Amino acid sequence: MNLVRRIEEASLNAWPPLNALFYDGWVLRFANGYTKRANSVNALCRGDLPLVSRIAYCERQFQRQRLQPVFRLTPLIEPDLDGQLAARGYRQIDITSVQGCALDPGQYKISTAVEILAGPDGLTTWLGIFHHLNPARRDTATHEAILQRVVGRICPMVLRDGEAAVACGLGIAQDDYLGLFDIVSAESRRRQGFGRELTRSLLAWGQNQGAAYAYLQVMLSNVPALKLYEQVGFSELYRYWYRVAPQASETDEI
Repeated sequence: MNLVRRIEEASLNAWPPLNALFYDGWVLRFANGYTKRANSVNALCRGDLPLVSRIAYCERQFQRQRLQPVFRLTPLIEPDLDGQLAARGYRQIDITSVQGCALDPGQYKISTAVEILAGPDGLTTWLGIFHHLNPARRDTATHEAILQRVVGRICPMVLRDGEAAVACGLGIAQDDYLGLFDIVSAESRRRQGFGRELTRSLLAWGQNQGAAYAYLQVMLSNVPALKLYEQVGFSELYRYWYRVAPQASETDEI
């Protein structure tokens, strides 16, 4: 549970909301509805108040933000929370595997085909590439606002084949942990090894930043990504899922 807590803390820091509210061991995160991870209730520890009262309080806060209530359920939650949400009509969606990988010295190298977009305009450039490769993700402005709030060291990385950007992703390093986020390959260039090359390069960057351990989050429905991360050296640590209030959208990514 100590490892779960440390990775949860690192991942919440790596993907900050625009606003947050702490309440009896839970943190309510709001970011204009962009991704459930930044717009959900997350447990940091088990609280003291009755669950029914806490759930009702969270529902009121999300309604004030004009957002459907969403709970992200990890091993840190009270055992009864999942059942109580189900009884209130919350649907379970997006079961996600949190995976980890120890970074042994010298194990990874940065590919000569990657570009790290540093400098004041680097993140904006990277966002343009990411949303071009993954047009299903919307609201570039909120995405950028989230990333601008990252306190840890951030690496916007692009993999090119000639002049064409064929894959991109983010590495976010905090202390000795490296989180991998927003990894995507061009739809027409998938299953050609570009995602693996990019991921290994991000791990090499993390090693150079002093990280000893890497983590990522991938939905169980994403079978190609699960195979890719297994090939790179990741294995499952724990799972989480969402409980979404009735009528909530299931289209946004984690």
